[in-house]
Amino acid sequence: MKILDWYITRRFCLTLLYAILPFVLIVIFVDMVGNLAKFIDKDVPRFIIFKYYLSYIPQIVVLALPIAMLLSSLFCMGYMARYNELAAIKSAGISIYRTLAPILVASLFISVFALAFGEIVVPPANQNKSGIESRYLDPFAKRSKRWESNIFLRDKTDRRIFIGSLDTKTNLAKKVTIQKYNSNKIIERVDAPRMEWRDSTWVLFSGYKRDFSNDVEKATAFDTLRAQNLDVRPEKIIRLKVEPEDMSYGELKKFIAEVKRNGGDPARWLVDLHFKLSLPFANLIMVLFGAPLASHKKRSGAIFGFIISLLICFVYYGSNRLVQTMGQNGTIPPIAAAWLTNGVFLISGVFLLIFTRK
Repeated sequence: MKILDWYITRRFCLTLLYAILPFVLIVIFVDMVGNLAKFIDKDVPRFIIFKYYLSYIPQIVVLALPIAMLLSSLFCMGYMARYNELAAIKSAGISIYRTLAPILVASLFISVFALAFGEIVVPPANQNKSGIESRYLDPFAKRSKRWESNIFLRDKTDRRIFIGSLDTKTNLAKKVTIQKYNSNKIIERVDAPRMEWRDSTWVLFSGYKRDFSNDVEKATAFDTLRAQNLDVRPEKIIRLKVEPEDMSYGELKKFIAEVKRNGGDPARWLVDLHFKLSLPFANLIMVLFGAPLASHKKRSGAIFGFIISLLICFVYYGSNRLVQTMGQNGTIPPIAAAWLTNGVFLISGVFLLIFTRK
């Protein structure tokens, strides 16, 4: 059995390699056609272009892997059925379940690898890609100062910070109000038209500090005021611009905690958080769903495999997008939005496996 397991696993993995390479090359080619003129116009160095597409590959691999896994399972089992290898295996008393075992085990390992790859490799690669895009491909990059507006934050000492706008490049904030509370009662307020990050501390300029202790308001003008122990570093605000795919699971979880602490609605990011766990295991589910379909000789042609792969992927990604939107809108819980499509395909795959000829 070890020889048979190795034979099936090797054929499946080689097919997977041949299936995923075209996806990577096609996406890079299409993107290059769209962006090459921009790179040439801005006289971007070749090593930057190479770095851009090198950083793009991990995200392509993660997105294309479920499709490639489905194609690999269909082509691998289809090949064995078409050339009567499955019939010979069955005649030796080996069931279809035992034949599929090495493919399913390999798929489980690949799913775990995809989870680790998406956590460790993809976020920094996406950040590098986004940095190159903002510098070389964004037509407004030179003119825009990347202002964030209407920011509301809360620090650990129950101070609430309102910022009208923030230049994330120079760490210059405008129209700043800092309110300190005690049991939902405001006890101190600082207003300033400008605030800058200097020497690891926020410094406010030309404002007023009001003290509401003992039910008496006391206002004091200041030219400069160092906001000591203000637990809101510029990085926290800049992170608001980072997309979920640019963050690891741990970083996104901390980001959601920050949103909750600041009184925001984290539903959108909670859905993305759960999808970071559910999407890698779509690789295993796709194989479980697709392999039984190709185990019958009459349905094992390459054309059948390609067509059924397109249909299954269209239904899967379409359903995933639908439930993701429903989760972000609060129609269904975030965890249900992330795992619903996987659950439906998993149950369907189990039924297909049960009713496949043994």
